[in-house]
Amino acid sequence: MKVLITGFDPFGGESVNPALEAVKQLPDTIAGAEVIKLEISLEKIEENIVKHNPDIVISIGQAGGRFDVTPERVAINIDDARIEDNEKNQPIDITIFEDGQPAYFSNLPIKAMVKEMRENGIPASVSNTAGTFVCNH
Repeated sequence: MKVLITGFDPFGGESVNPALEAVKQLPDTIAGAEVIKLEISLEKIEENIVKHNPDIVISIGQAGGRFDVTPERVAINIDDARIEDNEKNQPIDITIFEDGQPAYFSNLPIKAMVKEMRENGIPASVSNTAGTFVCNH
């Protein structure tokens, strides 16, 4: 099995993205699965999925003010940025995929994942939105 785990480069004027730092600390194999760690920008996601052909893609993001691990329930098909991204873009009310659905719901067992994390001492809660800056991609 091959797992591609991504973390975004620092943004919003920050010099470090804690989510990316967590990705970097992962081992190269977990339970026999090859772990491919990748610092990304939006352009690199599709390119590396094609390149590595992973069985699973896990994207780790930073959400200011959150103190838990928060698996996302839904990604909204819209960009509406309150700040500029690293390329100085600030899209407002722009559809990401014109031919896409308004939103994409996870088919993962989000509540069971949160329950398991909590039972193992990891602070966790469900997030009902990935927001509209970049994580919703």
